Parts: sequence; C-alpha cells; structure tokens
Amino acid sequence: MKLFVPSPLLYDGIVYLSDNSGQLTAVDAATGAVIYKDRPDKENHFASPAAGDGKIYLSGRNGTVSVVEAGRTFKVLSVNKLGDPLDASPAISGGRLYLRGAAHLWAIGAK
Repeated sequence: MKLFVPSPLLYDGIVYLSDNSGQLTAVDAATGAVIYKDRPDKENHFASPAAGDGKIYLSGRNGTVSVVEAGRTFKVLSVNKLGDPLDASPAISGGRLYLRGAAHLWAIGAK
C-alpha cells in the first residue's frame, strides 16, 4: 500500500503527488485524469515537492534532490546527491532553492 505522506503540489494546472515509495504522479487538475506515474530516482520522498521556473523539485530521505520538468511529459532534468538526509520540503525564495538536511542547509541559485 502506498502512502502519500507529502502534500500535493498544484503548478500550472497539474497536481503533482509524490509518495513515500518515490513515485511521482501527475494529475490534470481540471479533469482528474492521470497524466503519468514514474520514478525520478530511487529515493523515498517524505518531503513535499516544490516548484519554480518550470521545474519540480523533490528531496529524498537518502540525500538526493531530483529535478523534473513541469508539464505533461515526464522528464528528469537532474538527480543530485547531497549525502545528507532530506526530510524537509525544498523552499524557493529570491531566485534560490533552499534545502535543509539533517546536518546542513544549502542555498542554491542566484547570488
């Protein structure tokens, strides 16, 4: 049985659901039709996804941050291994992506 621990994310008319098994499900917000179900990485996601600049950010329990292109086609843009467990949801502010791990805080992006 899959558990949807993270909060859903609504971005540009698509609802993104990430579950603790690591699967990302995209659903059309207007019709409820499933657009895709796929795994961007081999991580378990307990943090809620975040979105910005046409990208969906997913942080994993084993320290991996995956970036998926927002939209109706599943496309993984990058998988980044930080090596620090991530249970907190990514935050975006001022052109930066903030990631809080068990031991570190990262600010990635514009200066």
